[in-house]
Amino acid sequence: MKQKQIFTLNAAINSAQLIVAGITEVGAGIILPFNPQADINTDLVNAIMARGDHEQAKQVKVARRNALHQQLEEVTKFIRATRDIFKLSWGTQFSELFTALGFSMGTLEIPDSLEDLIGMLLAIKAQLTAHPTQEVGTLITAARAQTLLDALTAAQAAIVSQEGEIESKIVIRDEKFEILKKRLSGVYQELRMQLAPLDSRWMKFGLNMPGADETPDQVTGLKVTLIGPMAAATKWEAAVRAAYYRVYIRVLGVDAEYRAIGSPADLDFTIENLPANATVDVVVTAVNNGGEGARSEVIRIVTH
Repeated sequence: MKQKQIFTLNAAINSAQLIVAGITEVGAGIILPFNPQADINTDLVNAIMARGDHEQAKQVKVARRNALHQQLEEVTKFIRATRDIFKLSWGTQFSELFTALGFSMGTLEIPDSLEDLIGMLLAIKAQLTAHPTQEVGTLITAARAQTLLDALTAAQAAIVSQEGEIESKIVIRDEKFEILKKRLSGVYQELRMQLAPLDSRWMKFGLNMPGADETPDQVTGLKVTLIGPMAAATKWEAAVRAAYYRVYIRVLGVDAEYRAIGSPADLDFTIENLPANATVDVVVTAVNNGGEGARSEVIRIVTH
């Protein structure tokens, strides 16, 4: 049976952890001169740390983005307050006067985009600097506009900086991933020289037995028919790579899990000694020396 291909860092870390556990369990029976446990642990720890550093960097970006959103809310409040103050003297409808505050396109609506809000802060600052008598206390001032502008651009720059940090963490994470994958491949090659293709110890390392068949396909076409008050006949279609089959039942209200009641080699099986007046779910799986395939669809019957 082929080994599962490793496409993600999480899969590589999980595989390495299983291999380390297998080495511990098997003990001196396995010797890995080119990939000793200490080296596997080192690569595993490095991969875990790289994954953690990347995740932490992403969380920092989330926090900085939240800070930017909060700053945008403060800017929007300031622009709204400034607009409403100027409405008292310039009127409640749009006019050319409001272009001095950054409004355009015949509307007094406040824009959503970061770039437009920065432009409005610059315009308000310029207007209040040129006409200081239009300032209102400490709320509507050129200095307040500059403070908000500085905070907004700093929040934006912090996100850009963190995006660069994330990219650098991705590079390191991917490097550690490749190193760990190479280590796992080396372990597999060394195990092949020491374990027979059907040695059950392969599974202690979380690996498939190379000599085992691929697990069978899912059983399809399951049919279950009552043939008496407490018996049912089952049949199904042949599954690819099946050596034999397992029939499971679960009596609702009695069984917490499915339980195997037969392992026929044929494509049919008679279920006997079912409880009376019971609801019973039936499933069938295909089995070979590589393992057990997926369960068939559930067929439910009700006994009399």
